[in-house]
Amino acid sequence: MKLFHRSELIGVIRNASGEGTWLTGDLELTPAAQAYKDLFAFLTDEDRMLEVPPFSKDMLNNWYIEDEHGQRKPVFVPAVHNDGKSIEWHW
Repeated sequence: MKLFHRSELIGVIRNASGEGTWLTGDLELTPAAQAYKDLFAFLTDEDRMLEVPPFSKDMLNNWYIEDEHGQRKPVFVPAVHNDGKSIEWHW
């Protein structure tokens, strides 16, 4: 599977698993992910959970997961952990 923001490939997801609408997986980021580093850090900082994200609506929207058949499904902005190697998302 692949993670996209708009048409930008952010990473490749492997070993996806989960229950219901919440999923997790291993992530291999692309160089394009560098532009989202601050967003990902904010979203995974437990001390900032109650804060309003200081990012544009566009940055917080337009996220997709593309499956192995090329079908894109919209997701809420994903949590990419600081190690850059794991991801959580929900449909």
